[in-house]
Amino acid sequence: MGTTDKTVIVLGGGVGGLSAVHELAERGFRVRVFESKALFGGKARSVEVPNTATGGRMNLPGEHGYRFFPNFYKHVTDTMKRIPYPGNAMGVYGNIVGGSRTQIARDGTMSVIAVARYPVTLDDWVDTLKSIAAGPEIGIPPEEELFWADRLLTLLTTCEERRIAEYEKISWWDFIGATNKSAAYQKYLVRGTTRSLVALKPELGSTRTVGYVGLQLGLGLLKMGDPVDRLLNGPTNEVWIDPWMKHLQGLGVELHNNAQVLGFRMNGQEIASVTISVDGNTQDVRGDYYVSALPVEAIAPLISNEMKKAAPSIANLDKLKTSWMNGIQFYLEKDVTVVNGHTIYIDSPWALTSISQRQFWTPDAMARYGNGRLGGILSVDISDWETPGILYGRPAMQCSAEEIKNEVWAQIKGHLNVDGAQELEDANLLHWFLDPDIQFPNPSACTNLEPLLINTAGSLAYRPEAYTEIPNLFLASDYVHTFTDLATMEGANEAARRATNAILDRAGSTEAKAGVWPLEEPEFFRPMREFDLLRFKLGLAHAGL
Repeated sequence: MGTTDKTVIVLGGGVGGLSAVHELAERGFRVRVFESKALFGGKARSVEVPNTATGGRMNLPGEHGYRFFPNFYKHVTDTMKRIPYPGNAMGVYGNIVGGSRTQIARDGTMSVIAVARYPVTLDDWVDTLKSIAAGPEIGIPPEEELFWADRLLTLLTTCEERRIAEYEKISWWDFIGATNKSAAYQKYLVRGTTRSLVALKPELGSTRTVGYVGLQLGLGLLKMGDPVDRLLNGPTNEVWIDPWMKHLQGLGVELHNNAQVLGFRMNGQEIASVTISVDGNTQDVRGDYYVSALPVEAIAPLISNEMKKAAPSIANLDKLKTSWMNGIQFYLEKDVTVVNGHTIYIDSPWALTSISQRQFWTPDAMARYGNGRLGGILSVDISDWETPGILYGRPAMQCSAEEIKNEVWAQIKGHLNVDGAQELEDANLLHWFLDPDIQFPNPSACTNLEPLLINTAGSLAYRPEAYTEIPNLFLASDYVHTFTDLATMEGANEAARRATNAILDRAGSTEAKAGVWPLEEPEFFRPMREFDLLRFKLGLAHAGL
């Protein structure tokens, strides 16, 4: 059956929405997409810093937070390979570049450097051995390192059924036995990655999510020639989103920005229309199918009691939790490389991480922006907005924009300017830019227009599939139940593929399905997972190692 006579209304122009648009348009659907902001791309978009350009250059590039493409991503990178980009045989995917190191920076003392790829050089092997031997140096007792390894092996040998029935309901903090372990164990092995990479407190995060995403990052080190840490070689809109929008327009997609979704209208058990305000003009938009790619905090208030009755699977979206993970950029006259990859500021109260951009961007990139003095950009993510800082004794939520800048700058300097080194100097700072999603209704308090979904223990029960009981309503956002199971670009893209496939089924289409792939785990452990499945079905606990 053909699809060209069917219209799909996509609500939300972030990565999830655009991914659904891409898959559907390629399969012959007429697609209209409505995005509330002026720019498409959602949390992934980059923005211009107003009034920062002189001499014919472009405004400085700002962003919600830096882009990160670990090597277990399959879905979003597959889409990127199908977006044309001049000079790249593999489309915008060719704009992804690899990092080689991760730095665990410590306040007042030297950093620990870890390799972020399978070791291929002598320096790689030296740094790998140093990081393995760093446990006692940073205060983690050997017996606790062995316990940590045992917990990871337990995850690898557990069947999927037990993961959902048991580990989904256990916090990462409890599973990893953090309460009775050393402060160093809690800091480096428990809090470090969860707070800094997914803005998630280990006391709240589901073991099923935190543990298995953490395993994917660790297993990624075993992939030769494919670094775990991968980033873009320029501002996101320039090297990804803008080419994507051009390609979608070429596929005949109808694009609407500044379009606010106000509500759904039902006709019996189906969606009859969506009420949307476009540039202040309200209209009812109709289609054959509707795909909501709105984030959970935006869609939950729009779900009426009538919709909840028709689709019980979406009735509890308001029970899902969000947190804040937003960025600030520091524009430097002299580049500070820091490390060839991520830096985790392990002692920072605000759970900071950063990327020094120049080393990954094209060689002439910095000269195209600002006033001609730009040498480098340090892009920082703030993952804890609720813990008091070191300068003002207040959390980021209770600080002004200027105070947030001062606090972040001070926390980073405390980690980098050690043993007489002066990595960051105040005189080197040309400009700074805070994510515009952080709004200030008054000078000493802020709100967040785009918080981040967090996978708290037990929250899977509230997360729906990409299809719903309403026959013409589908979901393409990162709260959807996916293999990825984390609020990421990858999760949003996978959800969009699942929504596309569900629409193809409902339409009776013969078009090829969009690819959906599970996370990879070593085949070596498959027999042990099968043995655990037998024990699970018999009502027995995991056998242990």
